[in-house]
Amino acid sequence: MLRRFSHFEIGLLYFVLMLLLEMFLPAWAGDENSIIENLQLLWLLGGFVYCYKNRKVKFRNWGGDSVSLWNAGMLYFFLLFMREISWGRVLLTNPDGSSVQYSQMGLYGKLVHPLVGVLLVVLLVLLYRARVWRMLCSIQFPAKSFVVLLLFIFAAWLAEKGKYTGFHGQVAEELAEFGAYMMMYFLLRDAGEQLQAD
Repeated sequence: MLRRFSHFEIGLLYFVLMLLLEMFLPAWAGDENSIIENLQLLWLLGGFVYCYKNRKVKFRNWGGDSVSLWNAGMLYFFLLFMREISWGRVLLTNPDGSSVQYSQMGLYGKLVHPLVGVLLVVLLVLLYRARVWRMLCSIQFPAKSFVVLLLFIFAAWLAEKGKYTGFHGQVAEELAEFGAYMMMYFLLRDAGEQLQAD
């Protein structure tokens, strides 16, 4: 019988797979609305749904508001989801096939950046009400999984710069972002399981 892999091990396995996939996948796999980007959205949607469901679950007391914590989680994953689809911009195209610009989206296009600013302030308020620093101190923080998350974030940054031989370009960036979102989801699930009331 195969033993259950930890989130850390899954992350490391995917990191190695990511390096191989980057060498063999065609360039179009890294385009906007490509298969990799759509798979990223599944991790973000999963995180949003997990936070939504946990709003009604009883958690042990760490000195903060659990509903605020999960509302903050929902907002966080919503912001990442909307960032990935450029707040709907990539879903609309010009006659030549290019994505529309915010300036072409009328009032909505003008409101996107101020709205992001407001939502970030709301996110900070929710995290404060949740006393997120106390919550993090009340769980056994999975440091190894967090390090793997940082590796994916660094890989995405490296790929975006595109000045290095080897791991670079849009495919590499999208694969690394997929890994980062996967690890965020795993860390969220781990925290949620540890916080549940006995």
